[in-house]
Amino acid sequence: MSPSRLPLMETSDNNATSSPSGSASAPDASRRRSGRVVRAPQKFSPEPQNDHSSSKRKRGTDHDDEEDAENEVPDGEEEPSDEEDGDDDSDDEPTPRPKKSKSSQKSRSKKPAAKRTKVNGNAPPAATAASSAPAVKLPNRAKKTVRVAIAGREGDGLYSEVFGSGDSSDDVAAQWFQRYQSNDAKALTEVVNLVLLAAGCDQQQLTDDDIRDPENSKNRLVELEEAYEQTSISDYPLISRAKSSKNFRELLIGFFESLVSVLHQTDVLYNDEELLDNLQRWIGEMSSSALRPFRHTATTVGLSMLTSLIEVIQQLDDRITKSNQALQAESNRRGKNKNLVENTRKALETATQNREFIDGKVKDLFDIVFVHRYRDIDPKIRAECVEALGNWVCTLPTVYMAPEYLRYLGWLLSDVATSTRLEVLKQLGRVLKRDAEKLAHFIDRFRPRLVEMATKDADITVRVAAIGVVDVLRASGMLEPEEVDSVGRLLFDSEIRIRKAVVGFFSELVQEVIDNKVDEIGGSDVLDEIFGDQEDDDYDSLRKDWIDIKALAENLAVYDSQLDTEQDEIRHGLDVAAEVVNANLPDSRIALATQVLYEKIPEIHNWQVLAGYLLFDHTTSTKSRSQSKSKVGSVETATKKAVAPEPREEAILLEVLATAVKESLSPSSEHDRNKKRAGRLDPDAQEDAGLQLAALIPRLLNKFGSEPAMAATVLRLEHFLNLEVFQQLRQNSATYDKLLDEITTQFNRHVDQGILNEAAAAFIHARQYEELEELTNNKLAVLWDNAINSLRGVDKICELSARGNLDRAALNDLAQILMKISKLAGISDCVDVLEAPGTSIDSENPSIKILTGIVNRGWLVESDDELDDPEDEVVAFAIKCCSFYFMWKVKRLRTMVEDNEEIPDADVDQLVLLRKDYIQNLIQTFSSRGFNDDLRLFALGNTCDLCGLFVFLRPIVQGQASKYGKLRPLLEEMPPSLITEEIIPIFDAAERAYAKRSNKTLNDPADDEDPLDDDLPPEDDEDEELTEQERFAAELKAEKILCELTGKLVVAILAKTIDHIGPDAGKLRKRLNRNKTKLGNNYKEVVAYLDEDHIRELRGGKKKPANKAKGKEAAKKPAISAELVIESDDEENPRLDDPFEDVEPEEGTVEDLRRRELLDDPIEDDDEDEEQQAAAGGGGGEQMDEDEDVLGD
Repeated sequence: MSPSRLPLMETSDNNATSSPSGSASAPDASRRRSGRVVRAPQKFSPEPQNDHSSSKRKRGTDHDDEEDAENEVPDGEEEPSDEEDGDDDSDDEPTPRPKKSKSSQKSRSKKPAAKRTKVNGNAPPAATAASSAPAVKLPNRAKKTVRVAIAGREGDGLYSEVFGSGDSSDDVAAQWFQRYQSNDAKALTEVVNLVLLAAGCDQQQLTDDDIRDPENSKNRLVELEEAYEQTSISDYPLISRAKSSKNFRELLIGFFESLVSVLHQTDVLYNDEELLDNLQRWIGEMSSSALRPFRHTATTVGLSMLTSLIEVIQQLDDRITKSNQALQAESNRRGKNKNLVENTRKALETATQNREFIDGKVKDLFDIVFVHRYRDIDPKIRAECVEALGNWVCTLPTVYMAPEYLRYLGWLLSDVATSTRLEVLKQLGRVLKRDAEKLAHFIDRFRPRLVEMATKDADITVRVAAIGVVDVLRASGMLEPEEVDSVGRLLFDSEIRIRKAVVGFFSELVQEVIDNKVDEIGGSDVLDEIFGDQEDDDYDSLRKDWIDIKALAENLAVYDSQLDTEQDEIRHGLDVAAEVVNANLPDSRIALATQVLYEKIPEIHNWQVLAGYLLFDHTTSTKSRSQSKSKVGSVETATKKAVAPEPREEAILLEVLATAVKESLSPSSEHDRNKKRAGRLDPDAQEDAGLQLAALIPRLLNKFGSEPAMAATVLRLEHFLNLEVFQQLRQNSATYDKLLDEITTQFNRHVDQGILNEAAAAFIHARQYEELEELTNNKLAVLWDNAINSLRGVDKICELSARGNLDRAALNDLAQILMKISKLAGISDCVDVLEAPGTSIDSENPSIKILTGIVNRGWLVESDDELDDPEDEVVAFAIKCCSFYFMWKVKRLRTMVEDNEEIPDADVDQLVLLRKDYIQNLIQTFSSRGFNDDLRLFALGNTCDLCGLFVFLRPIVQGQASKYGKLRPLLEEMPPSLITEEIIPIFDAAERAYAKRSNKTLNDPADDEDPLDDDLPPEDDEDEELTEQERFAAELKAEKILCELTGKLVVAILAKTIDHIGPDAGKLRKRLNRNKTKLGNNYKEVVAYLDEDHIRELRGGKKKPANKAKGKEAAKKPAISAELVIESDDEENPRLDDPFEDVEPEEGTVEDLRRRELLDDPIEDDDEDEEQQAAAGGGGGEQMDEDEDVLGD
């Protein structure tokens, strides 16, 4: 190989496209185009940029020509070429064509020069001059069709023998060797042609003369490349996925390995040096070709030959070693056999000479092929080089384990291609598992890179492979402590594949701690002697496996504390993300780690042992009352001291326990149903485990109930119980009764949100079972009494409806009371409890009346920086309590209506007045604030929700006016004046806040809309100090606020509780749609529900077809309401009845508008007008009564 040849990766063009030289060597390569001129319509006229496009073609590549031509030819104006035409370009002169008019020739005079260098079948000057159509501008469209160049496997050639005969590689090589003995040049020609055919070059092949002229090999190869470039082959067998190329690489490699083996066994390899030199020359030249098929195929062949030659070296080394041993043994004998010694010495000399000869050839081939191709531009070639080098290291470690060869593996650890990095890690894993202790220098140099790949690589698969390699280094003791920690912390990684990959690494670290503790106590034999007879189900006494739990806790605590300082921002981001979607916080990192450790560590899936360890009183056990001098006493004392946990470790182990119980008792997830997981209990065992857990939870709460976080973790254990077990036996019910008592105690004791959420979830879980519902309701009644009594105690001392009459401490106490009431109200029906009057003269109003009065504290008259936040918190909890009350009330009211029961007038009047006061207080709350704080948005959203709750009554009031007409005041809508005065400004502020956070541009208001107010809330201007993650969290929160507010407004519009009567009717709908396409997909999908066609599609119907024929008439007619349009399709598209569709045209009268503009008089209605309006509705209410209510409950 020429020493001046550059590695391919450093050349400017490495792809398999045509070159200028190839184009110049085929001046007549355009016969097909001249023989078949494709015409375009005569309306075509050449553009001035033809000169420019001609200059582009001087680059001389097929790709450039095709791209230029595609950019210049009008689509669909010329007849495309056949697929086969792009594959056979003739070198003959083009046939003459009839001449066209002079004007035609003149218009084409500038184009032939640019087409002369093309080799893809375009017309030469003679043809283009004879045509007036711009046919020469068409590219060779057939080049877009993928073709795999695989020569025919039938026939008598070597190619067909290797790939088509079905014979083994050894047999094919033996047959070739017989032909080689007859005609060496011809046989060698077959081998080189085999490589060419394997590369897809079946146009031309080498002859015996080419093989006999090795000095011309480079020129001959250039000719073959030029011939190959004239084809439109875009694929070749080594990379093809076609069925015909299956096992192609294995067969090709197998043949050359067998070939070298045959030559070695017959000594031709050493006797005929020109054979290997010739092969090396041709393979080396092809491996540096600019054509990727040639280069890749030759590299594969060259690497396989190298592999086989290295195996020959190994065989020779073994032969030399055995000969030396035999020679030395025979020479040391007294009666040595001189002939045997002489023969052995000759065999040794021959083997040594052969070894030296092959060693030189291997070095030459290594320098020619590997040294240049390991950094090839094609990652497949680089990966093959890495694979081959790994095989060489394992085959001949005495040579290739040297730094001069291993450095290539180290360098390629930083390869840009994922596949190459993966292959390097695979080979390094093989090498390090065998001889890691011999590679200290290599490991010291590249260990930081390996750790970096395991912790930070962009590809997950690479990280997994790197963790496996680093684990080998850990087992060899070649990792620094900080590197061990950096990899061990990956147990908390967010990607589950990484967590699973590092389980083995982490488990070994835990085992190291266990071994150290066992040695400190006295050794494994001593522990077995003391704890060997212990029963497996004795969980409350000191156990040997508590040492394992302590070691696990220590490791988890160390890595968890290390991450506390590094991932504060990430944790904050998770908290914000959970708040954005109104979800519980995601699983903690301890829980995520436990999920992957569950199957690996026995003490985790045997969670009863873990629970016994946590319940054991380690504080008293470490202080032994009687210091026994016996061996057993001293070992037990040392064991108790060694296993005593720290407070942080206890908190971690509680989370481990909760996750282990969940994995053990919860039903299998979808992806686990087809495989049996270790530690998963069968149904009978789950029942027994559930009973054990129910008995353990109260004990755990007694010990850890004082700490809110730990108590919340223990309460979470109740969610995993199968409560059907406790319905069967009275004894089991008593066990669960004790558990509920402890949960009730925790609810009363704590004010922490986490504990209250877990306790409420436990009560809801229990009420799902009929036999346990009464038991649970009794516990809830006790909690209700405590909460209501606390509320009335505050009500007695001050007026709760007035803002500013409580100090901060009293406000916090009141907020805690209301928070508990809101949690209880979400568990079960609270109507009776909240409507019950008080027994004291100082507080005799029903609790719901007190709660609606507290909402009035949201009326902000004067700001107080110190008390505004606690005041708003009190109001927010009161609104939540009232919302639950009205939802339960509506549910009960709906049941009574469905059962056709009578509703007392007093109850209706009380509900109407309560609803009126509550809405009035909500409106005052959000209308008294200057910018969008949380309470303003919460109050507006609840106002929309409350008005929509009673929509189901519309068809009932209309259809049964005589019986349920008194319920009509509950259908009062939101005042229309709120749209322009309050709702649109609130929406504007939310929209602009999100647009600013997300850098989105909004549309300008229409002429008939109010201009935007440039004032923004003061906090919106404080973004400079936020981190990138905090900015992203703020953007998500702003989008959540906007979409949530928009969703409530959309529901209100569809329910016709706003924006469908009065002078501003439709204004809010129009405002919501203004920036529909500007604020992201989430907002777009929310606003899409205002589109009738979208709703119809969701119901399974079809879009309303556009009425093009009647466009002019439709423009003259008054607009038809959306409800009537949808109603017309009901026969074809049956759907659930929608109360949103109810149309009351009489509501547009002056009297009705005047009535709805007032907030003070929602009860007085003109009954006669309402009946007339209902009659004018055409019975629409009756039809809606037949179908389901869209709003539901």
